Amino acid sequence: MQRVTRDPEASQDGLAELEGKVALIRQHFPPSVANLYAIPRQGSGGVLEWWSELTGQPLRYNDLKPAEQQALLDKYRQRQESVSHLADTLQARGQASEAQELRSLVGSPDLNNLYSLNGAPLVVRWGLTPRVAAPPAPAAVPAPAPPRRLNLWPWLLSPLLLALLLGLLWWLWTSRAYWLGMFRRPEIVSYACQKDPQALPPEFAVVLDTSGSMNLNMDISKEDEEWFMEIGQNLPEGNPRRQRLISGPTRLDVAKQSFANMVGNLHGDIDMRLITFAGCDAQVDHGVFDQAQRKALVEGINTLQADGGTPLASSLEEAASQVDGRDRDAVIVMFIDGADGCNRDVCSVSRTIAREQPRLRVNVVNISDSDSSDCIADNTGGRVYSAENAEQVAQMLREATEEVSQSARCSTPE
Repeated sequence: MQRVTRDPEASQDGLAELEGKVALIRQHFPPSVANLYAIPRQGSGGVLEWWSELTGQPLRYNDLKPAEQQALLDKYRQRQESVSHLADTLQARGQASEAQELRSLVGSPDLNNLYSLNGAPLVVRWGLTPRVAAPPAPAAVPAPAPPRRLNLWPWLLSPLLLALLLGLLWWLWTSRAYWLGMFRRPEIVSYACQKDPQALPPEFAVVLDTSGSMNLNMDISKEDEEWFMEIGQNLPEGNPRRQRLISGPTRLDVAKQSFANMVGNLHGDIDMRLITFAGCDAQVDHGVFDQAQRKALVEGINTLQADGGTPLASSLEEAASQVDGRDRDAVIVMFIDGADGCNRDVCSVSRTIAREQPRLRVNVVNISDSDSSDCIADNTGGRVYSAENAEQVAQMLREATEEVSQSARCSTPE
């Protein structure tokens, strides 16, 4: 966490409201989107400060080169599209107040308040109005006293005012039932989490990466992975370094165990579709499993083998084609360990899906150091969960699927 700038001239009247918006953003978005907005804080001397969890040297937009400015604006617009898309989704779900809060964050940036931190956009002074000093009051100039003259208007208007008053009292008396009804206590409606018997549970699909890189050890470094992909996989099996990198527990081992736990904790009303890879040319749709078939689902997962390329874009298209996402909520969880390896633009695919299926959200559980697939979650209003070890994988997978079970348990009444 670092302070980006101090803002002694800004008003702090709306600080509490801004903090509420920050909480709303972080509730719904991964860090790649949430970190677009600097965090307002009250600093020493009551001065407003803007902080960020991003690392690196903050650079003003106006200090960047033209190409860097354009790249920064492109990322800004991409994150704004995510905010706008989620606002539409919340509106469709009846969460109008939250949708309005998010829409207030959408708009063209004030370039004087736009920064770049390691290429990521950061906006400061968002939502606050500057403190403007009140202009001094003009000196009072006494008006000349008018000449005194006899005023007969009060005597002439008194009978007319009396007649109007009597008419008003008569009208109030005859319409007293209407006015008393206005002050009745309104019916109390509980907005606690309630089960809606008419609501369909969200559709749920999981895309499990079974590419060859899932055979690698869970704890290897990025450098080791690059060496293995470029050199190690072509060496004899007896090579010591190669042998160490493919020793257990592998990424697929951890994925199998974590998925078994996730399936066991999934809400009973949720059916789950499983899609895996079969190289760049095909994906395997294992079908939909209801609660009674979960044992068979876990047994099937335990037999999976890792091999071939990583068709992220194609598998995302396949999963999206199997759910509604228009008239019914849907969630896809993608468990992956890197970028698309089959020469397709997964960011473009996810943008198309977001336009055509606005009620579909895609969460990404990423166990690699690459963030090139984070756009899947950004574009569809989902979240990115990063994990570096087996314990974190299990936790992130639970969190990525928890919203599906929550949606099945209850809904908010209109």
